Amino acid sequence: QKRNSTHLINVVQDKDESLRDYLTRFNKESLTVKDLESSFALAALNIRLPQDDPVVVTLQVELFTMKRILIDSSSADILYKHAFDQLRIPADQLRPVKTPLMGFAGEMVHPLGSIDLSVVTGTAPRQTQVQIMFLVVDTPSLYNAIVGCPRLNLIEAIVSMRHLLVKFPTRFGVVEVRGDQQVARQCYKTAIMDKGKEKVLPIENVELRGYVEAERPQPVEEVVQVPL
Repeated sequence: QKRNSTHLINVVQDKDESLRDYLTRFNKESLTVKDLESSFALAALNIRLPQDDPVVVTLQVELFTMKRILIDSSSADILYKHAFDQLRIPADQLRPVKTPLMGFAGEMVHPLGSIDLSVVTGTAPRQTQVQIMFLVVDTPSLYNAIVGCPRLNLIEAIVSMRHLLVKFPTRFGVVEVRGDQQVARQCYKTAIMDKGKEKVLPIENVELRGYVEAERPQPVEEVVQVPL
């Protein structure tokens, strides 16, 4: 019986196992995976378990590829000003927001405004496009944006912190968006090294993309459960 692709994430090198033996065992296990993509196999090799890294992904936001997007359990979707500025959207398009936000340290943060942005998740044909209302805030952050529970629920997403993986259904099958463990650890390392400094990191790999036909989340008829 063929296994799910996430099985490879749990195939880790034993303490006394040589690299050659580990790679041989990993290759044997990969043969048991159904429809394995080479990119996923490489990502599985790069994930180190056990780990407690956050899920940090790359998404397409308003025709730009935006890295360092934190998948979080918060009740709001946040876009930081340094990232908003690089989207080349006039500031006068921001709608006023009167309600302040509560920061991680308990401080009150007043948003510059809110704005609806198109966010594409996945790759064609397994992708979905939704409008997300982001609150734009001008505070230092190692991330460019935070996507919280409301939008994750909108696309019926399931998040596995252990596997650094986000899954959600589309009309064409289940989409897997993998978190970048290296980027997540880089953010953590930078936060420790620059503790107390007001430092922000700009968007990496900002690229213009072609037009993507909008696809609103649709009920899935055949897929009932999303296995991890």
